[in-house]
Amino acid sequence: MEIRRKPRGDKVYRGAYNYYKGETLYAEEEFEVYKDRKELGMSFFAEIHSRVSTGELLVIYVDFALTKDYVPQKLMVERSLGELVVKEIYDFNPRTNVVDYIFMSKKSQEHKQLQVPPKFSITTPSASTSMLFLKTKKEDTTAKNFYPILSSTNQWTFETAPFQQKVAAERTALASENINIDGHSVAATPYKIFDVIDLDKAQEQDGVPFATTYISKHATIPYTIRSQDGIRIQIKYLNDLDKD
Repeated sequence: MEIRRKPRGDKVYRGAYNYYKGETLYAEEEFEVYKDRKELGMSFFAEIHSRVSTGELLVIYVDFALTKDYVPQKLMVERSLGELVVKEIYDFNPRTNVVDYIFMSKKSQEHKQLQVPPKFSITTPSASTSMLFLKTKKEDTTAKNFYPILSSTNQWTFETAPFQQKVAAERTALASENINIDGHSVAATPYKIFDVIDLDKAQEQDGVPFATTYISKHATIPYTIRSQDGIRIQIKYLNDLDKD
């Protein structure tokens, strides 16, 4: 994986995932995580590769910089497929609680300003950064916890500005559990993750679709993510390089 921006700090984690639909492998991800020893912020870099039906290679690159409190500073998502290349950029100003969102393609550029709460997160296409929102607030380990998330539905063209939604996370065990990953036993914390459409009714909802995930102790990097539609994302390897 080629890192496009010079990271600040030391490399603390590296790893990779396989993405499955049923038993079919359809994508792979590599990632690296750096820690700024002075500011204690984190930088995640991830690259996902997948073959589309035409045989072309889809590449999605994620560059995500966060504060020590896991609040986004800057996020760049770049998608490329043949001649198509688009970028989404999120730049957060903590003094005004405004995110500058830029969507760039070869044909056009769109710019939107979005008001957000002081503590929030942003959805990304990469598994390694998918659970970072869990670190943005103190967790009640005995109940559902609700998190504000900024999400975009834009893919190859700008359709609409990113929108705010709520995600709920619920531990399914108070303590970590040992799970087996390709013959290796690792300790992980199990969660259910819900999309919350109506926060007021969320506690009353039954049969709401959810994803299950097992989170490592390393910067919320998941070992596995499973959705109810047969998608399974599983770690291939996770190396802890942190010398502290």
